[in-house]
Amino acid sequence: MKKVLLATTAVVAFAGAAAAQDLTIGGFMQFEAAYGENYDAEDSQVQELDFGVDGRLNFDYSNSTKSGLEYGMHFELDLYQSDGVEDYLTGDSVSFNDGYVFINSALGNVSMGDAGSAGSAGNQLHTPLLVGALEVDNYSASEAELVKYSNSFVGVDFAASVDDDSNWSLGIGYSADVGGVTVDLGLTAQDEALAGSIGASAGGLSAGVNYAMEEIGATTEYVAAGVSYNMGALTIGTGAETEIRHDVVSGEIYESNYFASADYELADGLNIAVGVANLDNDSAANWNGTTVGREWVAGATVTVSF
Repeated sequence: MKKVLLATTAVVAFAGAAAAQDLTIGGFMQFEAAYGENYDAEDSQVQELDFGVDGRLNFDYSNSTKSGLEYGMHFELDLYQSDGVEDYLTGDSVSFNDGYVFINSALGNVSMGDAGSAGSAGNQLHTPLLVGALEVDNYSASEAELVKYSNSFVGVDFAASVDDDSNWSLGIGYSADVGGVTVDLGLTAQDEALAGSIGASAGGLSAGVNYAMEEIGATTEYVAAGVSYNMGALTIGTGAETEIRHDVVSGEIYESNYFASADYELADGLNIAVGVANLDNDSAANWNGTTVGREWVAGATVTVSF
């Protein structure tokens, strides 16, 4: 992250004043290589060898009043580049994402805009590189633009959000040290969804489980579990996820995926990661009308971040 110091001068009828403000710019650029055959997923596919470039710029600005009221904004510029219809993400795109303004005070934090719905239940796969993972940690049908309030009470993190269609979300999180083991608990409640997670870490070892259920259209359940181990610059991880869709016409549909990966930090801001996944092609069947069993997908990334 880099900070740019902006100096501004405000002149009013009775006085002049100068204030220092911080604009923080950060982001990453990532080269992606993936290999898979006959695997499809929603809005993406891998057929044999595929390259892509993914990047992001984060802009954060903050300032404060003399009374201690902090305010600012955040937005992201996302970009993706790939070379044709066989790519798992097709074409080039540049888009603005997660733009919001915020106000912090002794009463809590208020974010207005695309700040993400309130929720504290996290995905627990613990794999540095997730090839084809569902990565479910936001179960909300809320619109992108919303108002979110967050605060902490006696060590418990609390958040609530609502959009202009009255879609609501609540999140509660708690972290504690239990005999040298850090335990993290998370709960997310929304209009038609409920999710919870528990994680534990000690030394370089981390593990956790996540469960979620949503009733948007039909009832869907989701379970993810994973473990990782950090050895300084190297992090290795493995995990599994299962999605169960309860359909009144076709009955229950199970989809399970398995992952293993490694991430190595070559230098400050330079990472290389490799991963492999065994994926249930029920995902493909849902989108192309065929069933071809299970598939293996392998991937690697080179990431420069700042």
